[in-house]
Amino acid sequence: MESVSAALEVRGLWKRYGATNVVRDVNLTVERGQMYGLLGPNGSGKTTTLSCALGLLAPSRGHCTVLGVPAKRLHRTRGKVGCVFDVPAILRGHTIQQNLKYQARLRGHKGGRSMGEALERVGLAGFEQRRAGGLSLGQEKRLAIAGAIMGSPELVVLDEPLSGLDPMGVRGMLQMLEELKEDGQTLIVSSHRLHEMQEILTHAGVILDGEVVREAPLDDYLGKAGTWQVEVRDFEAAERAVAGLGSITKSPDGRATIDAPGIPGEQISAALAEAGAGVVFFSEARLGLQASFELLVDERRSARQGGAA
Repeated sequence: MESVSAALEVRGLWKRYGATNVVRDVNLTVERGQMYGLLGPNGSGKTTTLSCALGLLAPSRGHCTVLGVPAKRLHRTRGKVGCVFDVPAILRGHTIQQNLKYQARLRGHKGGRSMGEALERVGLAGFEQRRAGGLSLGQEKRLAIAGAIMGSPELVVLDEPLSGLDPMGVRGMLQMLEELKEDGQTLIVSSHRLHEMQEILTHAGVILDGEVVREAPLDDYLGKAGTWQVEVRDFEAAERAVAGLGSITKSPDGRATIDAPGIPGEQISAALAEAGAGVVFFSEARLGLQASFELLVDERRSARQGGAA
């Protein structure tokens, strides 16, 4: 069942080239206000999925809607959707200002962010008269994103915005995306850079070999918040320290798990120290997005091997 509030929905999407199915029975839902990551290794089908969803490729089978409009009628969303694919489409012989004016005419901007506001947001304010051909890769990506966020887009789609960037460029791009999220902008970001994506996403879909294997809020990938793994010399003292903050259970390996939702780790650690529990090890018991992704890959590999046996 389709959601009337969804920014993008993909249902039963297949894309075939000859005898090869590039994506198979893909289902995705991106609600308004989310920072959604379509995650997977290179060649997993991320770009193909987004291209079909945005009406740039015709699906072999399935149904896609953007802002409630079927992808094949995407012209009805003119001015409401901005997108940037891995290789930015820019006019290198023209200035930044000329590039953005051209994009504004193509997309039919009405109100919303001005050119100056968009350039300020992406960190290119004051560069209006610089020719696009002289920009670095990171600046080219920022220019393309400025074009995508000008006006009043309800949805912005960015395909691999971190690819090719050096560490400083990645940091700047993440900061910019975080600021767009704080603005309330709905964003879909495809990437294979899981560690960095963990910093900014609210939701994620993982695609492997052309199939979506999981779609969930980011916290569901990372595990339960407010859970801590500890190793102490005096378990009874640890029990006294945790009383009133949460619960503690001892593991067979000698470590213990503390469940204390909403309690800062510093407060728990201080309580353990004050009680004389003798803390040897203390760490939040949450997976990183990379570790969660690797578990999904292992589960998929095991399922395939089991099916082949």
